[in-house]
Amino acid sequence: MAVVGRGVLLHRRRVRDRRWDDCGALPVGGDRRGRVSDAERRSGTSFRVLRRRDFAVFWSAALVSNTGSWMQTIAVPFVVYQMTRSTAWLGFAAFMNFIPAMIAGPFGGSYADRHSRKRILVVTQTVMMLSAFALWATWVSGIATPGLIVGIVFLSGLVAGINITTWQAFVTQLVEPGELVDAVRLNSMQFMGARALGPAIAGIVLQAFGASAAFFMNAASFLLVLAALAFVQPRTQVFSATGGSVLGHLRDGWRLVRSRTSLFLPIFMIGIVSLLGTSVIQLAPAIAKEMFSVGRGAYGLLVAAFGVGAVTGSVVIAFIADRMLRSVVASVGILGLALGVMALGLAPVYGVGVAAMFVMGLTYLLLATSLNTGVQARVEDEYRARVMAIYLSSLLLGVPLGSLVQGKIAEHVDLRVVIVGSGLLLLGYAAITWSRHARLRPLDESLIEQTLAVPLVP
Repeated sequence: MAVVGRGVLLHRRRVRDRRWDDCGALPVGGDRRGRVSDAERRSGTSFRVLRRRDFAVFWSAALVSNTGSWMQTIAVPFVVYQMTRSTAWLGFAAFMNFIPAMIAGPFGGSYADRHSRKRILVVTQTVMMLSAFALWATWVSGIATPGLIVGIVFLSGLVAGINITTWQAFVTQLVEPGELVDAVRLNSMQFMGARALGPAIAGIVLQAFGASAAFFMNAASFLLVLAALAFVQPRTQVFSATGGSVLGHLRDGWRLVRSRTSLFLPIFMIGIVSLLGTSVIQLAPAIAKEMFSVGRGAYGLLVAAFGVGAVTGSVVIAFIADRMLRSVVASVGILGLALGVMALGLAPVYGVGVAAMFVMGLTYLLLATSLNTGVQARVEDEYRARVMAIYLSSLLLGVPLGSLVQGKIAEHVDLRVVIVGSGLLLLGYAAITWSRHARLRPLDESLIEQTLAVPLVP
């Protein structure tokens, strides 16, 4: 009788939730408030998904490859600043690195919802590897100019936009539906781990061997991902209808986002956070040189501190996320990030600046993972790539715009003023959003429930 009663209550809850959400989100594990079930909580932490062989293989290869990508991300602004000594050029290089991914991402999302994501990744990873080798060849041949380097980065960014949206959706095919949130968290941890290792290794490599070694190591790292893609067998993909235009599919994704506050709010938030918060990191070469008067190795350590903080945050959230509402974690994250940015601008010495970057990385990870998992758990698989493309476009647009404007202003105003001002604006946005959206409660409205697992393809 108790079992029947429980089933009736569950049915009524589902009916009520469907009335609340006309769009009918696909449940993937947890409850309406964004928490997981007791059974899920007893099963362990997010690390349990590493028992999935395919996920573990792909996760490990991605960690190495993304470490190489972050080495290049550090090396490019380093050589550009070395050639130009201009913060405006730094901002422009960041703009040209991120803006093409923002442009291409939505189209990649539409394509990835209608075609094999695994095949798309094979193509994008191959092209990105070739562009990385081209960047290395350009540098070692001695023909590199700031414009040529930025041009190669721009072309690579177009492909990266398709790659990153497809990647976000593909990762969920390597685990059971009930493990989706854990997979997203581990994917964030992998990326942030690479963000810590890449700059740290880049600082050593730049000091000892120069930029050519960093460029070559990144190019070679793509081979691991290609090998992993040949090995893994993803779960059967749910395809979107192939009819209609690409723009029509993009409009469908945008309508879905607009219809759900629990999707629109985190997507808008990540854009503002990127615009005012993480964009500051793109000015790290100038911060190291102008604010702290340190060399190239210290520059790498400064950026690595952000990554180490992010890794620390990812470990923390892997253990606490099932016990805390996303709105609480996100509130702590955005407040801490704003204060960290201001602390960086006010840092009197290099050591304090490193500590501020650590705090920024930790709190950014808490915020970004809460926003990312909220979006992933709120969308059907046939819409997933398109919605994640919109999410990533918001993120990728904020970074280049922020760094471009900040770099230009820093040509005429003290760099510390620019950084502190960005932190104050972010703090103001956090206060307004927190009050207007009932303490970020829409982030908890996930409508996610436990479902039957779909077997993995053998």
